[in-house]
Amino acid sequence: MSITNTLRGIARSSLRSLGLRVQRLEPNQIRGIDPIADIKYLLAGRRSPTIFDVGANDGETSEAFFEAFPGATIVAFEPFLACAEKLSARFSSRPAVRVENVALGEQSGEGQLNVFSGNRMNSLLELSSDPANLMKGFKKTGVSPVQVDTLDSYCTRHAISSLDVLKVDTQGYDLNVLKGGRSLLSAKRVKVVLLEVNFIPMYSKQASFIELHTFLSAYGYQLVAFYNHVWQNGHTAWCDGCYVAPESSNQ
Repeated sequence: MSITNTLRGIARSSLRSLGLRVQRLEPNQIRGIDPIADIKYLLAGRRSPTIFDVGANDGETSEAFFEAFPGATIVAFEPFLACAEKLSARFSSRPAVRVENVALGEQSGEGQLNVFSGNRMNSLLELSSDPANLMKGFKKTGVSPVQVDTLDSYCTRHAISSLDVLKVDTQGYDLNVLKGGRSLLSAKRVKVVLLEVNFIPMYSKQASFIELHTFLSAYGYQLVAFYNHVWQNGHTAWCDGCYVAPESSNQ
């Protein structure tokens, strides 16, 4: 065995003892580690993509997209007024980032946002009473009336013909958001969909992974990878899933 291979073996063993792993990253391919890095690859170098951040909360994901795509147009949807106001302040110097204090769903109208002790848990759905729900530490603190729009109607009103990225993190309401964009999805005018996938009962009537996967697959979208896994009691509790339309009119 060469000295180089011996040193590599020692390094790998040392890293494993620390719970770390070295992985060779090949250029110009999907890596399944960083979703935004993979999205950059999927968009084939597009410098000025149109990105919808649905369920923007504190703007962490919008910020990451803006850093990766400085020329992007980003629309951040956040139904909780306090968070929407913070988002507007955070991106006040960036006119390419628009904040919308509305929810997206399957139908337009009025809705009730359930507000919990942690803002990231806010949802148009109630928390599940299932004994397997590991999120019972969060308490409901109230409800807030919200305006609900649909992806299709919003894009029609604002003359947006296609999206490069649709990110959805709406605490169990993701399928409802997708159903409100049937026209865009059926025409494959959304290139990449990044959404949260729950594998444990967090919210009442939340969509399962199978339902989400079946819905997107019916429109020809293909699963790219899973990211940001969170494990509870030895199994996956939730993660992010990325889907791509292999033939899209906005390429």
